[in-house]
Amino acid sequence: MGNNYIEQKSLVPVISKAKFDDVAAEFLGDYYPEALARPMPVPIVDIARKMGLRVITNHRLSEDFSIFGQMCFTSGLATIYDKDEDEYRDIRVRRGTMLIDPDTINLRNVGCMKNTVAHECVHWYKHRNYHLYERGIGETPKLTNRCPVEEKDDRFREEWTDIDWMEWQANAIAPRILMPKQTFIKAIGDILFDSTWEKTPEWWVVNKVAELYEVSKQSAWIRLHELEIMI
Repeated sequence: MGNNYIEQKSLVPVISKAKFDDVAAEFLGDYYPEALARPMPVPIVDIARKMGLRVITNHRLSEDFSIFGQMCFTSGLATIYDKDEDEYRDIRVRRGTMLIDPDTINLRNVGCMKNTVAHECVHWYKHRNYHLYERGIGETPKLTNRCPVEEKDDRFREEWTDIDWMEWQANAIAPRILMPKQTFIKAIGDILFDSTWEKTPEWWVVNKVAELYEVSKQSAWIRLHELEIMI
């Protein structure tokens, strides 16, 4: 199984790695086309609300901060971690509720929070039919999709479950929504043009990109390299 193709026999959408930028552009075209016209911070929380989603950021999702976000596909009970009581408990949620652990900001940064919201938006945009089907057939009912911090190892894709494939897709598409290819390349050109360095260092470009798009420096660095932009 190659890096650019996946084969599945379920309702998980088959999206090749080569199409991730196209899916991100499709998403922005539907909900915020302005972000495809010029480099700008993508107001992903506003977009989530435009999608009809309810974004809640006041519940811890795990004791060890191993879960960043949780998308609720149907109404019912969702599990959170009560830090004060040091226990897990259920809260009632409605369909389309997005739970974002507040420590994505408190322990990380705004960029981490925005990426987590974008990640959950991808799940709603591309994966809600899968979860509704799973709940409908009554075999493995799904209310929520809990999104772990740790990513799966690509070397063991043949062992991945449907959930693993959907996490792979959301992990990869989310930063492409926040830094769309159409404007990212232009942003790099503008930054280099305005640079007063004789040879602009990569770290400086990464800092400028992260500041422009309001993302983490790590995410900006990864985007720079996956697009193979030479500084």
